Amino acid sequence: MNLSQANLTTDEKTETTITRLLYLIVLIGIVLVIAKNPEKCWLFLFLVGLLVISVTVRRAIIYDSTRYLYLGKFDFILDLLLIFALEYNDRSFFAYLFYLVLIIDAALTYSTVFTGVITLAGFVLHGFERYTLFQQANFNSFISHLLMDFLIFLGAYILMIFIRYQIQQKEHLRQVMIELKIKSKELEKTYQKLKETSMELEDITVLRERNRIAREIHDTVGHTLTTVLLELEAGGRLVSVDPTIAADKMKLAKNQIRKGLNDIRSSVETLNSGNEMLDFISSMKSLIHETMFHGNIHFRYQIDELPQLAPKQEKALYHALQEGITNGIRHGKSTAFVFNLKRTEKWIEFFLQDNGSGTEKLVPGFGLTTMEERIKELGGIFSIDSKPGEGCLIRISLPLQEVPDDAG
Repeated sequence: MNLSQANLTTDEKTETTITRLLYLIVLIGIVLVIAKNPEKCWLFLFLVGLLVISVTVRRAIIYDSTRYLYLGKFDFILDLLLIFALEYNDRSFFAYLFYLVLIIDAALTYSTVFTGVITLAGFVLHGFERYTLFQQANFNSFISHLLMDFLIFLGAYILMIFIRYQIQQKEHLRQVMIELKIKSKELEKTYQKLKETSMELEDITVLRERNRIAREIHDTVGHTLTTVLLELEAGGRLVSVDPTIAADKMKLAKNQIRKGLNDIRSSVETLNSGNEMLDFISSMKSLIHETMFHGNIHFRYQIDELPQLAPKQEKALYHALQEGITNGIRHGKSTAFVFNLKRTEKWIEFFLQDNGSGTEKLVPGFGLTTMEERIKELGGIFSIDSKPGEGCLIRISLPLQEVPDDAG
């Protein structure tokens, strides 16, 4: 039963207990009244029957709809008149028990003010019955009985208001428990979702780390193996012509392989320690000179004086040059490169052009894809253009401001 006017909500168990209590009081009252007035048995049964019907209709029908709740108040007036008729014909004073039914019902359904009105009305009607009985008797006796009745009605009112408060607290606690259970289930769902998300993030993190290691090894070793291949091809062609030079080429290839192994170890150590690249400009020039020396590649380059870059910017630019050279030689059969690295007001500009065969439809491989990812992670701009017979052009622009070390 949910009654907005009373702000009192009771569960099914409490509702059943209240209904049984009301009917029990009615039963006790009718038994006592009939026992004292057996000659009016049928009259009392008729009046009590009407009272039971009224209470039942009120509790079973009217209270189930807040829309018709106001009708219950008018029904209380009918019940007061029925009880007044019972008490008028009873004269044993047991009929006042029926007033308790109304006080209990009102207290647990309507406001404390309305309950007070019903209690006062019941006391006035009962007092009038007392007055008609004691009008020929001693007035002091009437006052003493009336005072006792007042205390009974007042006690019943206070007791029911207290019980009403206890029921409210119990219902409030029940609602809080329900809300806590709902919140607990929601938190459990949220926890499971966070757990799943955490596992997904962990998988993504592992995948990113795996890709990072793969591209580090690809960038570091790919260039070295390309130069080794050039040395071996040159040595193979010179074996029958000039064995001495061929042996030198083989020796250089061997040194490059050894360098590649060292580079792998260095990459792993760098991944573990997070150390930044040392002497960025020197590293770029060293890469260019090694390519020129081992591959008979022509290079024209210009590297401007640059401000201090973030370690990951340096690494991204170095690997971009490394990958660009490797792809140009391996796929485009390039023999010459033009490279520029300069600063503008807000950007570091990277420009690498080769004289390779070029292609009409460029399909980026692993190296170019990871290169583009690195640049974009650092807030940069990456573009690559290639046309048949015109080689390949890689352009990169990185913001000049310092990039946080955890970027990328």
